[in-house]
Amino acid sequence: MARAVCIETYGCQMNMRDSETMAAALLDHGHGVVDGDGAEVFIVNSCSVRDAAERKVLERLRRLVAGRTGGRFPIVGVAGCMAQRLGADLFDSVPGLNFVIGTKNFHRVAEVLERVEGGEGQILLTEDCGCIFPPPARDWSQHRPSAFVNISTGCPMGCTYCIVPSTRGKECSRTPEDILGEVRRLAETGTREVVLLGQIVNLYGVRRFPFVGGESPFVGLLRSIHAIDGIDRIRFLSPHPCGFHEDLIGCFSSLPKLVQAVHLPIQSGSDRILRSMGRGYGREKVLGILHRLRKEHPLLSLSTDLIVGFPGETDEDFAATEQLFDEIDFDMAYIFKFSPRAGTPAAGFPGQIPEEISAERNRHLLGRLSETSLRRNRLFLHTTQDVLAEAVSRKDADVLVGHDHHGKKVFFRAPPDKIGEILPVTVTDASVSALIGRAI
Repeated sequence: MARAVCIETYGCQMNMRDSETMAAALLDHGHGVVDGDGAEVFIVNSCSVRDAAERKVLERLRRLVAGRTGGRFPIVGVAGCMAQRLGADLFDSVPGLNFVIGTKNFHRVAEVLERVEGGEGQILLTEDCGCIFPPPARDWSQHRPSAFVNISTGCPMGCTYCIVPSTRGKECSRTPEDILGEVRRLAETGTREVVLLGQIVNLYGVRRFPFVGGESPFVGLLRSIHAIDGIDRIRFLSPHPCGFHEDLIGCFSSLPKLVQAVHLPIQSGSDRILRSMGRGYGREKVLGILHRLRKEHPLLSLSTDLIVGFPGETDEDFAATEQLFDEIDFDMAYIFKFSPRAGTPAAGFPGQIPEEISAERNRHLLGRLSETSLRRNRLFLHTTQDVLAEAVSRKDADVLVGHDHHGKKVFFRAPPDKIGEILPVTVTDASVSALIGRAI
């Protein structure tokens, strides 16, 4: 029986791409993918990086299950990282939950619905199905100006605070031929920009494919995608400092399609804390990468991830993070209080930081971020930027939203039929989070 399915996504871009995989599988089997209204099936695609994210998903699942009325209300299931981590325990936490789909089984969602229709209850799929990258359905990718493309999954690192290796598994890279085939199909259906995704995207293929001419498999992949007609922009998320070498830095000069924006998670500015985190690099390596990028490309947008309140973080450690933060002048940063995750070494480290201290450090950096973000955005005032029109603004149907070649979000007035085009836009105003402009 065909069903109307709503997929709610929590977490990162990888989760968004996984939701697209589920949507593709459902469409291929005759189901519909809809917003919440009128849905007969709800799938919550979950995040497990922080405890707060899991609590939010659990609350949502309980509300959905409690909302069943008259025996018709939707089938409810959970997918993703929290599903992988907690598995069958979720059936106890959310009585009435129909199914749990882990991170290696997104492509089996239509099979799960069929089993539910057949009367099977409490379906659990968390086994490792191997390195599988199911492509999105063609009609799911049509008319999308920007599209996510998975190039790898899993993580080879061992950061002491991170749950991802246990929820996503070992690193596994797609073949270049498979990736390039998907990018070509996207180009044929009107996609102008691809965003390459991987837990550590710049370590793509290092254990599977050869280095050629001193360049990493990831840089070779960037060059191959750059040669594809119809693709005008390339982005990638998220790299690791340990794999950010000269060949990749050079791409921002040699590959014009590569968006002038880098998101480089550094987590801390303290060498002592970085060692405790197991990050595999020190402060000077990070500063070397970021200064080199900014020196050659002054308007290149730099963003990062930072954790405050890591176990044992002293005032001096936090000051080192603050100093690095000020020295680089980041365009954007995602700043989080340390969240202990069961099963990770850091959850049991001595020196756990009191909540009030972590909260104050978080507030302090967020305040500095507002200043630096606004200052960086104002550098674009009265300039003309090429903006990829991606969607209609949620707040104003006469306004489109897109991104320029520096990864900046831009709002401007234009008709909806301009979506998918790259338009010249003169920047007339700037806020902390976006640019406002006028299409020429």
